[in-house]
Amino acid sequence: MNLLRTTTGPPASIKWIRENLGIGGLIIINIAIVLAFLGLLTYRKPTKNLWKSKTAFIAFVVALMTEMFGWPLLIFLISPVFDVPIISRKYFETFGHLPAKIGTLVSIIGISLISAGWVKIHKAEGLVTDGIYKFIRHPQYTGIFLFTLGWIIHWPSVITLLLWPVLIGSYIWLSIQEEKELVEIYGQAYIEYANKTKRFIPYIV
Repeated sequence: MNLLRTTTGPPASIKWIRENLGIGGLIIINIAIVLAFLGLLTYRKPTKNLWKSKTAFIAFVVALMTEMFGWPLLIFLISPVFDVPIISRKYFETFGHLPAKIGTLVSIIGISLISAGWVKIHKAEGLVTDGIYKFIRHPQYTGIFLFTLGWIIHWPSVITLLLWPVLIGSYIWLSIQEEKELVEIYGQAYIEYANKTKRFIPYIV
């Protein structure tokens, strides 16, 4: 039984950070690492609406990381009033650690899509319709959807479950606004491209 306890729990690196920097330090480091992926979006062709959706993404990241390593003080204080449930404990008791592996895989796929889209856009001089863009018009946004969905599968919480639809809605709205600008820039060429290429999921949506 003692051996089982020593072989489970967080990795040694997480334990070291928690012991030396505290829970707050662990939260800050994780948020910083995750938000570093968001930096890839700054290399896209800029649009005036881009930063509006970033706030939703950042809010999601902060909520997720504080949920994984400790409730934010405000939620901790008001949770008895609203009876906010902590669902991750029951989730792992029911499903074990398989969802964590699945969630990690989904997140990796999301990161791969973000990177693939970024590379094509960063090198482009005009309208990009090849590579990953041959199959979907917004691979980086699909990547963000999958990246954050993987987090939820890995560690679900009430806050992130509520924030995820907001995040999705923000990027759907953003994609529509960007497409209007692209029509203004590329005209009929973009309209024809959009008519034959789905927005987020190949051949579906």
